Amino acid sequence: MELVVFDLDGTLLNRESAISGYTRETLQLLSHAGIAYTVATGRTLHGARDLLEGHGFLLPQAFKNGVVIYNPDLGRYSHRHLLTQEEIRHVLEAFIGQSITPFLFTIEPGERHAVYHAPLQTRAKTFQVFGKNSNDVSPTIACRSLSQPPPSPPHGEDCIL
Repeated sequence: MELVVFDLDGTLLNRESAISGYTRETLQLLSHAGIAYTVATGRTLHGARDLLEGHGFLLPQAFKNGVVIYNPDLGRYSHRHLLTQEEIRHVLEAFIGQSITPFLFTIEPGERHAVYHAPLQTRAKTFQVFGKNSNDVSPTIACRSLSQPPPSPPHGEDCIL
């Protein structure tokens, strides 16, 4: 065996969404045996990075069900499989046609992540999370309403979802 690819939820992580002592030992045994390992998950990088840190995940990792591949050596995404504008329009029309409010998760210039959505019952606010350096893939995460033009996010506000 040369490579093991783990899912996170219900596979690598326990019920508390943590890597157990047993799993930690198993990862160490894989490493000592020269067996490479990585993850492929539906989570975002931001939802998994802290969980994986310190457990020897050195290979590229698949997030958002393979939409993006993060390369830890480079500290950035190495591959993206994003929808075209026409595909997005088609999906939005299908959601709206079924009276379903879509949430759009985007990767914008500067590796900035944003979530767009229709107006909520409470006022949606914008928030920012700054990364460690300019190469970090999470310099800004924004949440904003689809009914408003994309603003410059104000500092220190929360996103209410």
